[in-house]
Amino acid sequence: MAMNPFWIPLGKGKALALGVGNKAGLLDQAGAKGFAVPKGLLLCHEAYLFALKSHWIEQKSGQIKIIQPEALAQALQLPTLKSPVAVRSAFSAEDNLTDSKAGFFHSELNVPFFDSNAFFRALEVVWTSALRYDRAFRMDVLVLEMVEARFAGVAFTENDFEDDLINYTEGLADKLVGGKTEGKRLELPKLYALESPSPGFSYQESFEPRLQKLLRSIRQTFGYKDWDIEWADDGKKCWLIQLRPITRRTLRNDAFTIANHKEILPELPSYFMTALIESCAENLFEYYRQFDPSLPVNRLFIEVFYGRPLINLSLLTDMMRHWGLPTKLVTDSIGGEDDRPFPINKLRLAKNIPKLLKLGLAQQRAAGHAEATIQKILESTSNLRGHKWGFLIDSLQFVYSTLVTEMFSLTAAMSLPLALSRKLDAGHPYFMEHQALSTQFYTDLQPLWQYIAEHPDLKAHIQAGLIPQDPAFLKHYTAFISKHGHRGVYESDLARPRYREQPELLLQILLNPLPPKPQKEVKTSVWDTILAPLWKQGAKAVRAREELRYQTMQAFARIRAAMLNLAEYAVREGIFRERDDIWKLNVLEIRRLDIGWKPDDTFWKSRHEEIEENARVHMSDLFRRFDDFFLMESPHLTTGFPQELKGMPLTQGYVEGRAWVLNEPKFALPPNFIREKTILIARSVDAGWIPVFGLVAGVVVETGGDLSHGSIILRELGIPAVTNVSQATRLIPQGSNVILWAEKGKLQVLT
Repeated sequence: MAMNPFWIPLGKGKALALGVGNKAGLLDQAGAKGFAVPKGLLLCHEAYLFALKSHWIEQKSGQIKIIQPEALAQALQLPTLKSPVAVRSAFSAEDNLTDSKAGFFHSELNVPFFDSNAFFRALEVVWTSALRYDRAFRMDVLVLEMVEARFAGVAFTENDFEDDLINYTEGLADKLVGGKTEGKRLELPKLYALESPSPGFSYQESFEPRLQKLLRSIRQTFGYKDWDIEWADDGKKCWLIQLRPITRRTLRNDAFTIANHKEILPELPSYFMTALIESCAENLFEYYRQFDPSLPVNRLFIEVFYGRPLINLSLLTDMMRHWGLPTKLVTDSIGGEDDRPFPINKLRLAKNIPKLLKLGLAQQRAAGHAEATIQKILESTSNLRGHKWGFLIDSLQFVYSTLVTEMFSLTAAMSLPLALSRKLDAGHPYFMEHQALSTQFYTDLQPLWQYIAEHPDLKAHIQAGLIPQDPAFLKHYTAFISKHGHRGVYESDLARPRYREQPELLLQILLNPLPPKPQKEVKTSVWDTILAPLWKQGAKAVRAREELRYQTMQAFARIRAAMLNLAEYAVREGIFRERDDIWKLNVLEIRRLDIGWKPDDTFWKSRHEEIEENARVHMSDLFRRFDDFFLMESPHLTTGFPQELKGMPLTQGYVEGRAWVLNEPKFALPPNFIREKTILIARSVDAGWIPVFGLVAGVVVETGGDLSHGSIILRELGIPAVTNVSQATRLIPQGSNVILWAEKGKLQVLT
């Protein structure tokens, strides 16, 4: 190609020096760096200006017309290109850091290059599209040989995600890029330096591994930034058509899990608690970013769907993939299903060892650090008297955020020892034979149960819902309430009452003592001796985490009491209809109460309807952002019995009996059920369920992990138990005959 003042050949790396925009400049650079860029040229803005000045073109009625095509062609002296070509806008107003102007300006495809009339008509259309914009800019135009594309589309590679998002279609992607067709959508795992397309990944189309390599090269060459790429694949080569910065983040179809929250919150949490958790979500992931600043910045750890705060499982699994760790570690920890399991990546793991060592060191200190955290939490709530709504909200946000981030550290400190314990069938003396504060609740009930057994005449009062006034009984009762009265069923929801507020619950518990913990022989292995320090560290973290949660519930109870005191005042002033209206407001609405806001009848009606609408939605344990909850079908067992469900074993034991299916704790068995033949099927369990365990011979939990609070409690109590049995409460009919084989993680449904 001969040099000409009005055009430059593409791929020489000279375009940016002329002051052209990113669209042409980046593509020119890519060609110079060896990317597969279509052969072509950049028709410079200077050509347009010269033609306008020479009266070879004119602007009239909002259009640009070439009125002297022969003169223009003679001046341009364009080189020979393979026909057909694409005539594409490459204006400096396009593809900048804040505004892409995608689709705003025009491009013409499949233009016969040797037909000067057709080529100039296309050029007129492209130049005319510049007149739609309200300011002056360079009007450079790209002329590229067309790629004989079998597939084409756009790809978004973003630092916050471990997958590249692809929209594609067969043939050319002009309608897809122009928004006239939706195309197909897929997510491709990112490749980093030295990595090759994964042989274990299931590709949908033949172009995918070539596109993966192209995107990897773009990141390595142009930087690990957020890029929007147009590409075309001819069956042998993946061509780069356009490269520009992403100016608007994509909304991905992330997977969310109800796990973890499912064990500590009711099926539909209070409106207030959901809003409180959402208000803290932005900063929760910062715990991990302090160890690795390259982790996602703009993705929330928790999002709200239909009144429920859910954990972004894709974010957590992306973190594991980023570090090269198996994603199964996430669901083993918090429970639930692994949406897209990825194995260990040795290359990434080796690269991230310094970060993981830093994280591991923090985990080793986690148990000791938890003691200081507990003191901070309790001190922050030691004097709430006389404060306004805003102060109480600030206190609760601090307590909740501190609890969650400290839990991250302790859970991580527990995960490796417990995972090894399960893998090696070792560590039992450390993980099975200790008692955390959660299960001390059970131990501290023993004096009351024993006293009632020795004085059966007290049962009549208790069955009538009355607290016996026997002095010795009251002494034991008062001691228990003083120590554990701040706890309750689904106590992580501030709207739920505590045991000291509902003595009738505790009285029901007293009528149903738990049987003695089964005494099983604990066998030690050679691994117990070799890895004893690791087991001890893990057990220490288990105890610290349960104590942190226990003591934080003290702070929750204090804040709840202070909020209810203010709510009672609001009722007297006519602001609320009843005290519990406070739990129907969100965080910002409660803050407005300090400046005199009074919700009216219309507000309460609308809020009631919103809560009722949320209650009608069944939230599956795992779903993706774009799922339609109202179209989800209820799961069902296939016809014929027996049916077998699988889960994660927590303890040992074999039990045959009837299924008692519960979403919330109940403290009396249904008619015709007996303890020795009852197997509890629960959506989740935590400390509030401990009294229920005294009524049953075995426990099956729908959602939970090795490190769930409920799992730890069940292991300590020694009840035959299995967790993470997906959809158990919906699949198993009430009263059906079942067999629980705990150590094998199996539940057999007979009829």
